[in-house]
Amino acid sequence: MNTIRVGFIGFGAWTQKAYVPALKENDKVELVAVAARSKESHSLARAILGDSFTSYTDYKKLLADPNIDAVMIGTPPALSSSATLSAIKAGKHTFIEPPLDDSTSTKNLFKLVYKSGKVFHVDTEIRYLPIIKSIRNITLNADFGSINKVTVNLENNWANEWNLDEVGLLDMVTGLSPWYLDPIDFMFRRTPENIAVVGADKQVGQVKLHYSGDCEGVWNFNLHSDPELSLNLSIKGTNGFILADLITGNYNWNIGSDSGSANSQCSEPILGFVGMRESVNIFLETILGNAITLSGPEVYTRIHKLVQGLKESQSLSSAINIK
Repeated sequence: MNTIRVGFIGFGAWTQKAYVPALKENDKVELVAVAARSKESHSLARAILGDSFTSYTDYKKLLADPNIDAVMIGTPPALSSSATLSAIKAGKHTFIEPPLDDSTSTKNLFKLVYKSGKVFHVDTEIRYLPIIKSIRNITLNADFGSINKVTVNLENNWANEWNLDEVGLLDMVTGLSPWYLDPIDFMFRRTPENIAVVGADKQVGQVKLHYSGDCEGVWNFNLHSDPELSLNLSIKGTNGFILADLITGNYNWNIGSDSGSANSQCSEPILGFVGMRESVNIFLETILGNAITLSGPEVYTRIHKLVQGLKESQSLSSAINIK
């Protein structure tokens, strides 16, 4: 395959401002189709993409087009599971935004996606930052020891800026959780024994993951803080420590009596979100056989369990065992 022909299912703001810019930079991509319900979305697609694509109001008709190799699904969460399941059944390489709901469609998706032979890529873009790879390499140094604790600190003013209603605010931490629990999953690469959240209803609090071997993952969040996004990661090993700024790419490390600092900056962020461009490019290169996605079905199955456990923990105000 020399050219990847991409169709969009949903053409909202995120598709327009995040997917399209990243895809247009790649000369191996053709943007050939858009499925959207509203006339306004199709008009915007014409303004952004020109006239050289096919319009659909029914995404299943888009998926039936044999000339489309891959789809980018940017629909509201309530529609994502069924659209993703249909894409897998249609034999398309599929790029999705988490979280998926816990519906029958999602359960069937997990059963089918391993057998599809197509790329299934979940956009947990922080996983693709160069700094994450650099940090992971440090933790693999035998002198660093085993990882005991991974902490993600997120601060911003999104709870006030996003103009959400009461239900949206209550669900906000759960909705954001795939991206900010993902760096913890990347380091431990296994399912925790339990998960607990406090403060999600106020958008200021903490999620704790307890892993076997008395290891811990922590996500601290304050969504009513300074408007400037702050995202930091720390890792404690039995004989080392790493502190990283995931926005700037700066990190410091200590292993025993040795220490150092470095920078692994990502490409220019899209919409302020670091890793978006890297995530899209890995999806495309995996289709071409030049890379391997790091957020495929095995990874997202774990993340999905965490999201559902967090939701249940918030509802019951207690720790939840992860099965």
